Amino acid sequence: MPPTLTDLSRDPWLRSDVDALIGANMPAYMSWESPGNWRWHGMYDLYPAHQLCLLDGDGRLLAAANGLPIRWDGSASSLPSGSDGVLVEAVDHGPPDRPDAVCMLSVSVDAGHRAAGLAALLLGEVRRRAAEDAPRGVVIPVRPTRKPRYPLIPIDVYAAWRRPDGSCFDPWLRTHLDLGATRLGIAENSLVIRQPVHRWEEFLGHPLPGPGDHPLPGALVPLRVTEDGYGTYTEPNVWVHHPAGLPTP
Repeated sequence: MPPTLTDLSRDPWLRSDVDALIGANMPAYMSWESPGNWRWHGMYDLYPAHQLCLLDGDGRLLAAANGLPIRWDGSASSLPSGSDGVLVEAVDHGPPDRPDAVCMLSVSVDAGHRAAGLAALLLGEVRRRAAEDAPRGVVIPVRPTRKPRYPLIPIDVYAAWRRPDGSCFDPWLRTHLDLGATRLGIAENSLVIRQPVHRWEEFLGHPLPGPGDHPLPGALVPLRVTEDGYGTYTEPNVWVHHPAGLPTP
């Protein structure tokens, strides 16, 4: 039986399930305080129809895509700083009168259904809807899924890596490119989480006795600890653009 598509405007009771699914796919610190994370639930309140959900026959959440409409002139240089910047603008200033594009901030799939093509199904639905009211299509600050294995490699270098057959090395970036997306650039400061060192130590289970760059499980880049007693995780993402409308087979 194919999954059922719904959204938080129709089924607001799914909010906690969406949060749980996102949390299961990310390291715990990814939900800590950041300019964007402070406003995440504001996105649910203001843009519930853009929070897409796929359910199985028993009503269980299989996958979710979280996004919102944005103003964008179509140039790479005018893109926000990343997910933090998108959320600050969209939640603090409200919906644009005439959105230019949709920005997807998260696509999450239940671990037991990751080979079922659900992420591609959700991306296709977002593109289809964009054709109706967001003429510049869909932009996404992509979090490359394999990058945590290579935290010391600059994100622009990593994003350019190719497999022997010429396809993109990173599987999540490859999914976007195979669906017709193009790379627009790098969001160097997409998500910025600054917390006291003791909180990072509690998460890691070992001390961080001095400043410097420290390995962080699941992170795309190292954690930077400074003399002021804080550690800052500044995550870079890769901006991609999907044109509006379904991809050509």
